[in-house]
Amino acid sequence: MLDYVQRLETRKFGHRAVHIHLSRLKPFHRRDYHIRVATNTFESYVKLYVGRIFVLSNDDLLFIWKDKSIADVEPAVDTLRYLFRDDPLSQDESEETGFCTWYNLNTEFQEFLLLCQHLDERAKKLQQSSNMRPAQKPTNVLSPINAENLAQLEDTIHSADLSEHIRQQPVCVFARAGSKELHPVFDEFFVSISDLRNAIMPNIDLASNRWLFQHMTEVLDKRMLNYLCKRTFKTHASSFSINLNLETLTSKDFERFDEVVRKKWPGNVIIELNQVDLFSNLETYLRLRDEFHERGYRVLIDNLTVEALSFVDRKSLKADFIKVAWREEMTDNVIRKKYSEMDNLVKDSGRERVILCRCDSPTAIKFGQSLGITLFQGRYIDNMIARQRRAKRAAAAQKR
Repeated sequence: MLDYVQRLETRKFGHRAVHIHLSRLKPFHRRDYHIRVATNTFESYVKLYVGRIFVLSNDDLLFIWKDKSIADVEPAVDTLRYLFRDDPLSQDESEETGFCTWYNLNTEFQEFLLLCQHLDERAKKLQQSSNMRPAQKPTNVLSPINAENLAQLEDTIHSADLSEHIRQQPVCVFARAGSKELHPVFDEFFVSISDLRNAIMPNIDLASNRWLFQHMTEVLDKRMLNYLCKRTFKTHASSFSINLNLETLTSKDFERFDEVVRKKWPGNVIIELNQVDLFSNLETYLRLRDEFHERGYRVLIDNLTVEALSFVDRKSLKADFIKVAWREEMTDNVIRKKYSEMDNLVKDSGRERVILCRCDSPTAIKFGQSLGITLFQGRYIDNMIARQRRAKRAAAAQKR
């Protein structure tokens, strides 16, 4: 970071910077997950404004860009303020203790350079003081995806029969309290990325580069939409969902899907949006959301963790559902104390609107039910549905 800033001195004209003081947030809002989401929020601006984003050793963010005004970047900072709106820092506008500091490098370069030198020195001291053992070389290391890999993968996706990689998984509700009988509410259609990687590029980490990975998923979106337009498919319930990128919703492929499938479908069609994609493109989401509701779609925010619940307000985002991913450590007593407010967060979101996904054990179901969650998805639910159907078929055969 310091080397980059030093090289800017002779060509600083037109450059500006913003220092986001995430280190001043409360500890609960400063987990690795929050830092990743905050960084992703700026990545679209990196491409658009020929900028650079740096994540500092204390979790602060430093974004440097050229030719655009501070007003052009303020929407990204406002998005972060919204994400961390429950933290007092988000509303602090002061120079000394505030959420961010802006720099015009035309006139404030020396001040900014001193800041970067201070941050660099502090990072080096932290590194020197840490007693780090030599890392062992991991086995079975996957190579990162690159533009060449992506081109090969894209060609394969366009020509291959992806039907064997398309999965269909129900979201279910229990018939009544204490019952083991499940009723499917809707089915999710999705492409299994892990199966696709194992079949096509087993030695490549498809998710190692977020932008290349997103481009790949946009290609998969179009293949999925094409698959649903051409096939007669059955669902467990009258409604179904598909996981799509926001960019896909403005494509001709989606318009064709809307005409061929959605307008003729008797139940609801639910669009699942990844929360990172949503907050990286919040303006696009807000623009499309009301239009898609008017057209009859339902909106689901996917891929939430317990930590994300603290800054994803389903009601203000006007989403119909949110999905929270189950993790085994949620039942740990220390974790439960740390996330003691989760019950209130689920209540505020609407217990009947929260889906606990990736449920792979009865423990997950019990945990969700203890919070009043009624909608579940995952391998354990799949197995329960399968047993339920076998029992019904056996009972019907006995009556013959």
